[in-house]
Amino acid sequence: MRSDMKKVVVERPRGQSYVPNRKFGARLRYVPGHDYEEQPKRVGISASYRDYGYSEKWLTDLLGPLKRFLQSRTGQSWNDVYSEMCAGLDKRKTTGQHIFGHMKQMVATNCFIGNNGRVWQTRWREVEVEGFYVHPQTGVLCHAPRPNKRAFKRQRMLAEEVIWLKIDDASGYRKHSGIWYHAYFRKIFVSHYQQPEIVRDIFLKKDVRLNYGWNLLLVTKKQCNRNELRRVQYMLQKQRWRIERI
Repeated sequence: MRSDMKKVVVERPRGQSYVPNRKFGARLRYVPGHDYEEQPKRVGISASYRDYGYSEKWLTDLLGPLKRFLQSRTGQSWNDVYSEMCAGLDKRKTTGQHIFGHMKQMVATNCFIGNNGRVWQTRWREVEVEGFYVHPQTGVLCHAPRPNKRAFKRQRMLAEEVIWLKIDDASGYRKHSGIWYHAYFRKIFVSHYQQPEIVRDIFLKKDVRLNYGWNLLLVTKKQCNRNELRRVQYMLQKQRWRIERI
């Protein structure tokens, strides 16, 4: 660990450090004829004079060096890494306590093996580990990459079952009970000033009530033939290709 870790992480100007402080402390004026020893010596700082709102300041700790240090020690025993930090930082001082507080937020130590064989952590609830963690069996410092939002969206979209493929504004392919149908539909708009009417659902084979706004009402259907099934497979592959490029 670098020797100037305690300075690099915490010794940086606070946010809006250029804004002057509004707090003050003034001595009370001496009043003749009163017992000076029983009077307060200073004026308390009112809440209206503290650094809130526009003049608020915040900490701007530089956590990059600490993260790089933990990343470089990945695969080593957590006891050795913790001992190295204790040797370079003084936990009795404010700077050392502050850096160790950031370290506890970065590294998950209360972990266990779940039923699915993956490592979970317990903080406010049980979740799978993300970032740095200590393996519950080996005691080694490990790192689990955080899930990419785009990859998570791609995985969710690929896992969803496709039951509707649009051809044009009046027709499309609809999957029902594992069978693809060539369905024709029409759009119906129901305003809030109208009473939604009851129509017949040709797939569910029962009467349903329309919702307010635009509704897609299927009029007729027929089971897809071989050529239409080939087109359905082509459209599914094309849609999957577009999702994989997200």
